[in-house]
Order: sequence, then structure tokens, then C-alpha cells
Amino acid sequence: MIRIMPRSLPPLIWFRTFDCAARHGSFSRAAQELNLTQSAVSQHIRSLETRLGATLFTRQARGVALTDGGRQLLTYVAGAMADLNAAAELFSGRKQESVLEVACSSSFARLWLCRHIGSFQESHPGTGVRIVSALWPDEYTRVKADVQIRYGPAELVGEGAEQLLEDVVIPVCHPDLAPDAKAGDGMRDALLIHVLGTENTWDRWSQHHGTPPDAPPALHVDADELAIELAEQKQGIALCGRLLCQPLIQEGRLHSPFPGEMPSNENYYVALGGTEKSKDRAQQFRKWILETVGQSVRTRS
Repeated sequence: MIRIMPRSLPPLIWFRTFDCAARHGSFSRAAQELNLTQSAVSQHIRSLETRLGATLFTRQARGVALTDGGRQLLTYVAGAMADLNAAAELFSGRKQESVLEVACSSSFARLWLCRHIGSFQESHPGTGVRIVSALWPDEYTRVKADVQIRYGPAELVGEGAEQLLEDVVIPVCHPDLAPDAKAGDGMRDALLIHVLGTENTWDRWSQHHGTPPDAPPALHVDADELAIELAEQKQGIALCGRLLCQPLIQEGRLHSPFPGEMPSNENYYVALGGTEKSKDRAQQFRKWILETVGQSVRTRS
């Protein structure tokens, strides 16, 4: 068991040397990769062992092997080094030129984009994709992504945004929850899940179908993905755009207990940003997402 003293962290080079020696099982090969002498590698390891108060390697005839404490430390160090390498690559010229940054809500990313992004990368193998979460208008301005997937009413999504589809809203719940309910009766005893900040409310649904709910929304969340998760967990009935929830319905994870649908007052839009260098890749993504959303709409109809 490694006991780390409550003091400043050891130098990063010691951890880097430890990670390299652990990967190679050899101080000499670690020295070659790090462009150090073997004695310098040995000194870094001894210094780290002294600081941590633990033996990290056992010396063998042909290299070194991790001790139990060394294996425990490697679990953390290897992950940290991978994170640092990934962070550094974000700023390398090669990475900047090959990665397309897409900003969208976590709900859209999790429920739609993650299901389809593989087809974009298959058709564009030279382009990587970095997905960043953004929801409110000021967040899109801050991240300055190459492609922005915005959500809201047409008058608020901003200039230059192209609508992906005319979505509709449907109620969804777990298949075991009121599977045969009619709108008038089923809403009386149901727990209604409401997403804050949306215009697609239960009041609007009730007015559209002429069935005023007898119970107000019982659960309030700030994202569609949370509302859908609650619905999947049998915690109530949520209103959701069909684009996001249709795959879950087809998989039998959700069920629409009330007949009918309602035109959505809010929709998804694609807008292009970024730099001139990313313009072509952004256009490729725009073309792909418009076609893919269109295909998913045609498949369900």
C-alpha cells in the first residue's frame, strides 16, 4: 500500500520516468526513450521511491518488474500521463489541422450524435472529431467550434443557422408504466417530468390535445437526457422530441403511452464557425448531418 505524504507533489519528470520504465520493464530502454542516461533514470526512480516511502521495482537479471505498490501507482500515473499527452496534442499543428470541433448539447450528443458519428468518420477517415458541450447562446460564442448544433425557437438560434428538421414532441415512459393509458385518464395519476427552459411544456401539450392535466409536473430537470433517463427508470412520463427518443422506442426502452404528437416550437439547427482552415471539413460535416437526420426521419415514417 503506497502512502503519499501530505506535501508538494514530486517532480513530473520522476513520474514520467516511472511510467516509461514500467512500460518497457527496463531502465535502459526508458533512458533511450527519454534521452537520459541509465544512471539518471535510476536516480529518478530512487528519488520517487524515497519520496513515496515505497519500493516500486524489483531488479531482475533482464530488466525490472513492478512491485505491488508499483502496480498500484501505475494505475494512476499511466492515466495522468495519457491525459497530459492528449491535452498537449490539442495544441499541436497536426492536431489542429485534423480535428473538427463540434459543439452541441450533451442531450443531443448522447442521444443522437454518438449513435451516428461513426458513419461520418468512416466516410471521412482523415478527420477526427472533438465533441464539446454547449447549451446556451453565450457558450457557443465562447467555444468557437467549427460546427455548432443549436437548439431553440427559430428567432433565437441566431443568424446563419440551418434547420435540421421539423421535429415533433411525444410523451414517453417505460413500457411497464401505464402502457394502455389514454391521454385524459393516464395523465391524472402520472408523474409528469418537465424540462426547464423549453417551450414544449405539458401545459402546451394539454392545450394542443384538449386534455388539461389534473396533476402538475412533479419532476423538473434542465436537460432532455435527464428527463429521458427518469422516464426509462419508471419515474414518470416525459415530453421529448421524436428525433432523440425514437431509437429508444425502437429498442423497447421507451413507450409512448398517449396517442398523437405535437409540433415542436423548438428545433435543432446547424451553424458553421471556426477558421478558414476548417471550412471544408465543417461543410462536409454539415452535409453529412443534414443527410443523416433526413434518413432517420424517413426511416421512422
